[in-house]
Amino acid sequence: MFRLLRLKPPHGWSAVGWELGIVTLGVLIALGAQQLVEAIHQRNAVAQLRGALRAELADDRGRWQNMREADRCTRQRLDALDRWAETAPPSARLHRGFVLRLWNMHSSAWDVAKTSAATAGIPLDEQLTYGELYAAIDNWREYLAEERVNALELASLLESADNPELRRRIKFSIAKARVFVRRRGDNYPYFFERFDALKIRPDFSQVTIARDPNALCKPMEQVG
Repeated sequence: MFRLLRLKPPHGWSAVGWELGIVTLGVLIALGAQQLVEAIHQRNAVAQLRGALRAELADDRGRWQNMREADRCTRQRLDALDRWAETAPPSARLHRGFVLRLWNMHSSAWDVAKTSAATAGIPLDEQLTYGELYAAIDNWREYLAEERVNALELASLLESADNPELRRRIKFSIAKARVFVRRRGDNYPYFFERFDALKIRPDFSQVTIARDPNALCKPMEQVG
């Protein structure tokens, strides 16, 4: 016959229970420490991503603000060019008659955010506001490119205004320029309301080229 032996730990079951409790507590502490490290890492990743987005948008806001501040002088110059085209002598030309400064917009931080796991740590309403702003910036790249092309064409026409055929095109180019300025003006509220919602202040520290928003208020340089 087989006899069942009753197991009895050398130091008793209470000692075994104590040792198991210590081991279990150690495992729980290790898991908790790992989760704490992961949480700290996640918070740091979110903070870094949010910081990059805010810095990029602060730079973009500064650029939009500079263009908005320049619009008054831009409209003033277009009015002056309209009068000049009607009254200037046939041989007259304008040197640098319409030098319009339009900024490029940046969105590389948002490109990173769209594929980053850290984005999930940003509240949804904040993510949506970022998305709206960057989508508008992306759309406006094409619009600003159109405006630059027309500004360059107008400047070229003014430089060649002693050619009767080219002078006749000046008025049309001025009309287009007015449409572009008005289009930007109509869209400023969309941008600045969202900049304000995110508490983004303009930052000009990354701007390497100084652009005077009052440049087009200065006198024109007539040649001939």
